[in-house]
Amino acid sequence: MAKTVLISGGTSGIGKAAVMQLLEEGFNVATFSRDELKCMKLQEELIKQFDKENFMVSAADITNEEELKLFVAATQKKFKTIDILINNAGFGYFEKCDKFDIGKFQNMINTNLIGIAQLTKLAVAKMKENKSGLIINIASMSGRRSYPEGEFYSATKYGLMGYSDGLRKELAKHNIKVSTICPGVVDTNFFTTQWKIDRTESGESMMAPGDISRVISMICNQSEHSNIQHIEVLPF
Repeated sequence: MAKTVLISGGTSGIGKAAVMQLLEEGFNVATFSRDELKCMKLQEELIKQFDKENFMVSAADITNEEELKLFVAATQKKFKTIDILINNAGFGYFEKCDKFDIGKFQNMINTNLIGIAQLTKLAVAKMKENKSGLIINIASMSGRRSYPEGEFYSATKYGLMGYSDGLRKELAKHNIKVSTICPGVVDTNFFTTQWKIDRTESGESMMAPGDISRVISMICNQSEHSNIQHIEVLPF
């Protein structure tokens, strides 16, 4: 029986690459993002390639607990279970320490930390019932070391790493694994076009979203007897 994967932020970048790869591998996939237009476009794209019985795409805001409850309930209604949760949704806010906008910082915390905790709370209930599960939290190398004007983004990713470490230890007795992935620079809409041009011209490389989706796949397909806890992936 195919396993069911729930992915947040699955309409672009790493999330979309993971949606495509896991569907190709035979998983059932439910995904959402707050952008309704992107959800519609992904739905149209998936219908051309996969059986609609194997996927679900909906618009939902990870910072809205009621919308998350509805999405998780819909996922369980369609697929009967949630075996794997991939917390991918997030965004970055970069500013000087004496210039930052507290509202933007709070929005980033709500998305990158609190939203993830809320979605995990809902998914874990089913995993505990199943006595099995896997949670993959997409962090960042900014959760391992910080950079000038990146301290606010790093604060959320360092927080995610700490949350994941405690979660891993708490859920092990329920046979639920927790993995973190810390990617370096990936060529997605997270960065501006000009920033990517400047990086390329300076001779620095970037990874593709598919580089990270393959790592996600490896974790999803690991043996029952292995426990991949943390992976760092850098451009080469």
